[in-house]
Amino acid sequence: MNKLELQKTANEIRKGIVSGVHAAKAGHPGGSLSSAEMFAYLYNKELRIDPKQPKKADRDRFVLSKGHTAPGLYSALAYRGFFPVS
Repeated sequence: MNKLELQKTANEIRKGIVSGVHAAKAGHPGGSLSSAEMFAYLYNKELRIDPKQPKKADRDRFVLSKGHTAPGLYSALAYRGFFPVS
């Protein structure tokens, strides 16, 4: 994933964050928006994960302890194909 692809993916994740927070009429988008590049890189380049095999034994796991960035995590997972964007 080159720099431009990372930026485009992060922007798509940001769109999902804004849409999700708006639809929920609740949430804190700031932390998620500033973490979009991290989510884009981790979920599209670094982590060994497969949306078609989400319970694969040797998959990587990512623990998010900063709950305010959950909208970013959900947006990244949806973008990656783990569940529908809607």
